[in-house]
Amino acid sequence: MADPAQFDHDRLGHLLSDILLKVPEFQRRFSWQESHILEYWADIARAKAASNSYFMGTVVLADSPGDDTRKLIIDGQQRITTTAILFIAIRDRLRELGQERAAQSVEDTHLSDYVLREEQTVAKLILSPDDHVTFSILLEGGQVAAKNNLVGTAYVLLKERVDELAPTEEDYRSLIELVAYLDTDVQVLLAVATGLPEAYVIFETLNDRGEDLTTADLLKNFLFSQAGSQGINHAQSTWTRLTAKFDKPEEFVKFLRYEYMSRKGHVTNRGLYKALQSDVRGGTTAVRRYLEGADTALQRYIALREPDDASWSSQAVEVKDSLLAFRRFGFEASMPLLLAAFGTWSHTDATRFVDVVAGWSVRAWIAGTLGGGVAERAFCLAAEAVATGKAATVADVRMYMKDLVPDDATFKQAFVGYGSVTTTRAKYLLARLERQYLSDHGQQTDAMPDWSSKSVTVEHIFAKSSKRDVFASAEEFEKFSVLRDQLQNLTLLERTLNGGLEDKPFDQKVDTYGQSVFALTRLLSENGATWGFDEAEVRSSMLSALAVKAWPK
Repeated sequence: MADPAQFDHDRLGHLLSDILLKVPEFQRRFSWQESHILEYWADIARAKAASNSYFMGTVVLADSPGDDTRKLIIDGQQRITTTAILFIAIRDRLRELGQERAAQSVEDTHLSDYVLREEQTVAKLILSPDDHVTFSILLEGGQVAAKNNLVGTAYVLLKERVDELAPTEEDYRSLIELVAYLDTDVQVLLAVATGLPEAYVIFETLNDRGEDLTTADLLKNFLFSQAGSQGINHAQSTWTRLTAKFDKPEEFVKFLRYEYMSRKGHVTNRGLYKALQSDVRGGTTAVRRYLEGADTALQRYIALREPDDASWSSQAVEVKDSLLAFRRFGFEASMPLLLAAFGTWSHTDATRFVDVVAGWSVRAWIAGTLGGGVAERAFCLAAEAVATGKAATVADVRMYMKDLVPDDATFKQAFVGYGSVTTTRAKYLLARLERQYLSDHGQQTDAMPDWSSKSVTVEHIFAKSSKRDVFASAEEFEKFSVLRDQLQNLTLLERTLNGGLEDKPFDQKVDTYGQSVFALTRLLSENGATWGFDEAEVRSSMLSALAVKAWPK
């Protein structure tokens, strides 16, 4: 049986002088912003000025597997790293003031140590790989750029405060007193665990209500605490691989929530951590099963967010248009349902389902039912049904969508009355309508240009820059202002044809429209040289009829 964890009071400065420390490679990077650094400095300065001790919370350390010379920092990385950077700033200022012996004392006591076994001087603190490059430069007395580098930013801020504390050679004693204060009066509660699983149990218990921790932090420590000594290495490596795919913790948490909802139904951001705690209970085996499932889901998640992902090239079903629609419209609510389909159905059936879900999403977006939590709950209910086998076909899933996806009549009416559309979204909508028009007339759609490329533009039929004097009355100009960015006033046109057309009236553009490869654009030239509100209304009716078929229920 392992020795129990040791709890004791210690001093923050003393930790760096007495113990060789290391931030685990899987730990998040140093993340304190300017506000945190300034608050840290102000708290210490205020307590020191009042001759009071200052308590800086709990530090959790663990034995490092395979290295009995160092302890791993499980909790306290930000405070310990900031303190080490402060010691570097103090050392550098002492050298600038000509106090070389004092500077070397700070170096030897708090920053570096000679390890007899290794026969070399080593850093007392080793940060994660991404941070340690900058930290090493600072340790060696080099200069670093603060921009986009939080370790460098912390040094610059603390060096400025240290310089203010000791502006002249006569003031160097202020720095000596600060070092002594950090050594003796900045208190921490120190917990030293005999292994990583035990350390994460301590961490989770101490930080269960901590506001500074993200859901990702809490979940990581819960999983590591559950993994046990046999599963901790697998948990660490898998977690590192998962988090490396995301730039921000909140993006990773969003994926974790979608993955959970693809199996278990709806959960809020606030409730995710507790839900996953219940879902993964069961020790090493449960943790391994969960992380391997998340790893597989992540591959699907990345592919669904990237239309050019290699996984789509092997499929006979073309889904690029739909995947681009998810991106351009921000169709996030359906992600749990798509993950459930790819996790349960054959890859071919799930790939075909992408177009179906895109169609439902467009219908709901046009009808105004896609926003808010109602849509997400509907998609999650369907996802749970797919994951549990209750919904084995598209027809089964459609039953869960009946309150979200409008029928043909409602959709058509909403499409006619829909307001302004951005050009990026209009390109997708017009391209799908073009494809439907060609299909209705028995024409091939494979020869269509890639609507998402820069070679295809969105042209305003009524010139976007039209002024009041173009119209017969103020009422007509107001009508144009409403119509200007609506779909019936927009059309696809090759960039090679569109140069210089933007400000021209319709009668000067109509011949160019007739040269387009897009059938719906060429239709505009068949009405002669006239384009007015009546023609726009006729076009709106035609497009809405196509829309019902382009995005079926």
